[in-house]
Amino acid sequence: MAAPDHALVAYEALAAHYDAFTAHHDYEAWTRDLEALAVRHGLTGRTLLDIACGTGKSFLPYLERGYAVVGCDASPAMLARAADKTGGRVPLHVADMRALPDLGSFALITLLDDAVNYLHDAEQLAAAFAGVARNLAPDGIALFDANTRHLYGTFFAATEVVERDGAVMVWRGACPAAAPAGVLAEATLDVFAPDGEGRWMRQPSRHLQRHHSERTVRGALTAAGLDCVAVYGQTPGGATFESGLDEARHSKAIYLARPAERR
Repeated sequence: MAAPDHALVAYEALAAHYDAFTAHHDYEAWTRDLEALAVRHGLTGRTLLDIACGTGKSFLPYLERGYAVVGCDASPAMLARAADKTGGRVPLHVADMRALPDLGSFALITLLDDAVNYLHDAEQLAAAFAGVARNLAPDGIALFDANTRHLYGTFFAATEVVERDGAVMVWRGACPAAAPAGVLAEATLDVFAPDGEGRWMRQPSRHLQRHHSERTVRGALTAAGLDCVAVYGQTPGGATFESGLDEARHSKAIYLARPAERR
């Protein structure tokens, strides 16, 4: 099964519990700091396309800051959760990031929460970035994150248990601690929740992510007609962004790109 198809299966299964599993993540602060990076590199408009938007957690802070937002995701179940939160204020589209339709011309396009790591080769990356290029305004900025070898050797190598909103969630990573470049990392998230009839049900989701080196990402951006204008390393916990990427220390890479013809 191809990576994005596997991701669709995983998130259709996880949709009801995704917000609880990620409740520790401060999206307001994270997206504010990401927006500041985009402004630093030329963002001026207030229109946003959030690709792989999931339940809307990544675009809601932008909506509250006055952006005109459009969201898309491959998972109808995740989008249904987003629609419940927005009350029709945000156009939402079911779309595979490898074959994005023309949705407009946006000042800012985001692909957040390691969406690109569910793409398993450079060709799929380039296809997704080509869709970004088609929807990016001539003076627009694209921004996305990608997980590092440090993240795969820690979180994807660990077992964690989260109890929240009446459910018990067990994350079991199967990646080696010494995660090599290009590793295909696997983890399983089992959600145990009451079914309303006095029984507990188990809902598993299996996550397969590919590590992409900076060289691979830059090559895919170039193939799609985009220039990589900056790369930052995010420290574990999202505390700070540092110019340049250290795969052994940073948990995420943050990339910013713009149309290649804009010099």
